[in-house]
This record gives sequence, structure tokens and C-alpha cells, in this order.
Amino acid sequence: MTTDNNRSRVRSIARSAAATLRRWLDPPLDADSRPLEVREAIVEQVAQRAEPAAAGRRVLPHNQLTVVVLAPDKDARELLQLALADLESAIRARLTELRCPVPHGFTATVQYVKKPRPSWEPGQRFSIDELKSASRPQGLAASMPEVHITVKRGEATQDSYVFSEPRILIGRTAAPIDHTGRPRHNHVVFVDEGNEHNATVGRAHASVQFDADRRQFRLFDDGSHNGTRVVRNGETLDVKPHNPVGVALLSGDEIQFGTAAVTIAIED
Repeated sequence: MTTDNNRSRVRSIARSAAATLRRWLDPPLDADSRPLEVREAIVEQVAQRAEPAAAGRRVLPHNQLTVVVLAPDKDARELLQLALADLESAIRARLTELRCPVPHGFTATVQYVKKPRPSWEPGQRFSIDELKSASRPQGLAASMPEVHITVKRGEATQDSYVFSEPRILIGRTAAPIDHTGRPRHNHVVFVDEGNEHNATVGRAHASVQFDADRRQFRLFDDGSHNGTRVVRNGETLDVKPHNPVGVALLSGDEIQFGTAAVTIAIED
């Protein structure tokens, strides 16, 4: 009988620990939480799944995530769809902030349910299912093209920069607050007290991201007021704010942030 009681206590402790773990990974939100609050909570819970690795970096062990979100009616679903339209991009940005490389082939899809799953805790608004272990082609990091960015117009903390990073953030001042209210750490930093061109650069102006599948860098406007453009062979290509596709970059391109400008050279 004592052995049975001990086993019962062990099972009870295990269930309690599992429930605590679920609450930590997918904590309940208030019933009146706004869709953007749900979005931020999802991004943070994905970030918490990143595991410590060498040299202060982190690794996300899965590259395919399905986020199941509670949307009890049509109106709630429409609002959530608007808020979660750029969820994958938001997750990528957060992982980069944490020095966690975005896994090769990373995807984050959203499913909506009208009723909570039976396994959910009271008040839980979403859950995150990890579908596949992350895999990265051997040698991809070592073969990451090197990007040389030279300031052509405006004043930055350096005249030129060299990067071997999957994502490069460009803006005014080193650590501004982005449009989501989160601190951002720019790699290419236009100074606050610079010339008139610097004033046209947003604090969280743009970003350059490496597309491993296409082996190309793409430029994104992160919601600037004065616009982002690529000038190539006399032709100007506008980069639409928050466009998830962006514009592919070629070596020799000039990139304009407002009236400030840099040139880019890519060495593969």
C-alpha cells in the first residue's frame, strides 16, 4: 500500500510539474487581451524555446512551428489575422535580437480554433506545436556571403561596415525603440547629431536579411517615414514599408534611407 501511495504522489508531482511547464511556455492571457498582446506573447514564447549554445548564442531546436490560437467568433478571428499577419517576421526579428540564428527553412503557421483545446489551462489563448527538428545544411554558416556597407551620404558611427550576419539592422542611434515598443540594436548606426541627411533616417528604418534558400540578401523597410529605395543602373526601386517580400540586393546597389545613402558590396 505504501508503494502505491508513493507512486500516486510521484504521478501527482509529475502532473503538477507538467502543468507548471505548460503555463510557463504558453501562459494564460487576460480574457480582454488585445490581438497585439497575443502576438507579442506568442513571439516571446517562441523566443523562450531557444536553447543556450556556444559563444553566448542560442539555438532554436525546431524550424517548423504551428501556433494554435483561440478565436471564438468571426470578429475575433479577423482581428487576430490582422495582428498575426507578420508573425513569422516578428519571430525572426526577435530571434536575431537574441543572437539566435533563424533555422534553415523556418516557418510559423497559424491555426484558429473556436474552442480551447482540452489540454489547455484555464484562460489559455494559444499553444505552440513544434513539428520538426531544425536542420541546417553543413557549411552554410561558413559560406555566408560577406556584406560590405559603405556610407555614401550621411554620417554614421563608421565610414564602412563588414558583416557576415543573417540579418543587419539599419537606423538612427544604436538602441532605439521599434514600432512594437521593443528595444532594437542597430548594426549600421547613423548618428543623432549628424548632418541634415541623418535626420531623414528613422530610428528603426530598415533591415537586410539573408535568404538562405535563394542565397541572396533582401532589403526591408521596417516602417520608416521617409522611405527606403534601391538605386541600380539609374533605376530606382521603392521598398514598401513592412512588405514581407522586400527587394533583392545586388553588389553595387545604392540604398537610400530618406536622403542618406550607402553602397553595398556582396562577396560570396
